Amino acid sequence: MAVRILALVGDAYGARGGIARYNRDLFGALAASGAEILVLPRLGDAEGVALPAGVRQRPAIFGRLGFSLSALWQAWRYRPVDVVFCGHVFMAPLAVLIARLVGARYWLQAHGTDIWNDRRDHVRRAIEAADLLTTVSRGTRRRLLGWVDLAPERVRVLPNTVDERFAPGTPAKAVQQKLQAGPGPVLLTVGRLAASERYKGHELVFAALPALRARFPDLVHLVAGEGDDRARLEARALELAGPGAVKFLGFVPDQDLPDLYRLADLFVMPSSEEGFGIVYLEAAACGLRVIGGAGGGSSDAIPDRRVGDIVDPGDRDGLVAAVTRLLGEGRVDPAAIEPYRRPHFTAAASRLLARLVARPRRMRGAS
Repeated sequence: MAVRILALVGDAYGARGGIARYNRDLFGALAASGAEILVLPRLGDAEGVALPAGVRQRPAIFGRLGFSLSALWQAWRYRPVDVVFCGHVFMAPLAVLIARLVGARYWLQAHGTDIWNDRRDHVRRAIEAADLLTTVSRGTRRRLLGWVDLAPERVRVLPNTVDERFAPGTPAKAVQQKLQAGPGPVLLTVGRLAASERYKGHELVFAALPALRARFPDLVHLVAGEGDDRARLEARALELAGPGAVKFLGFVPDQDLPDLYRLADLFVMPSSEEGFGIVYLEAAACGLRVIGGAGGGSSDAIPDRRVGDIVDPGDRDGLVAAVTRLLGEGRVDPAAIEPYRRPHFTAAASRLLARLVARPRRMRGAS
């Protein structure tokens, strides 16, 4: 009989963002191993989206009370439930309750700042109740184990994966003509322009541009992404880098990202708190060397010098030196990204699920 998974997530199918993409990749991998998955999202509209065989997604319910009541009802209707998967720590107390009510194993997923900063007692207890906790990076795992009482063997690293769309190649002429990036070199950053995510390091790059453009007069920095901090960042780019140095592209659809990466010469995002950073993987898979920031889980996405380098997010001169050096080192060896490709991710996710369902079921109402 197929393993039945009830998944409580912030978003998955029909939604944007790195966590939504991770959830889609994970559910696709688990469904490929034969699992049946009912996804209960807070956000996203999956109408018209082709879901993997074995995956269903209910309409999103944003409000906390409405979502909680619906999740309890769906869990009761979906019995027997083998695993309750929780894709974000803010839903962990609800996931624990449902797992106990239906006698299911409880799997919690952690990404980064979602689980580093919320240390309230009821959140800690919900984390410690997990039968399996997966993190996207060793950095997140290390910080998590530093403040929760959870057996290390129950906390596993399952990093992001990158699909085959992201591969080296020549950018489409339409993209080249649209962006008019000039002779370059072209630096690229892809990420939300949100006031809550200023740790991504856009301003450090802007501050480094005058020194870089003194060495590379035609260098330009492309910034892809949208958010509530865009106007402020545009003003800061003009102030720190001068006119013409930075081009803001706005939101770039997923299907256009491979061509955008192929157009660039170097990916730069010196983030200090990235949980993992799927954009590093995507860029490297397209052949770009990448620069990330020390702190968080970026070192898992940039494992060695074959892929790129890690810099101090506060060191402008160090960033200038790293950009100058990496621009001279050519493209990334595709073999460096192979461990992050889909077959490896699917195999790892399937092994984790098999180990989890081998554990005894919870007694209903038991902690």
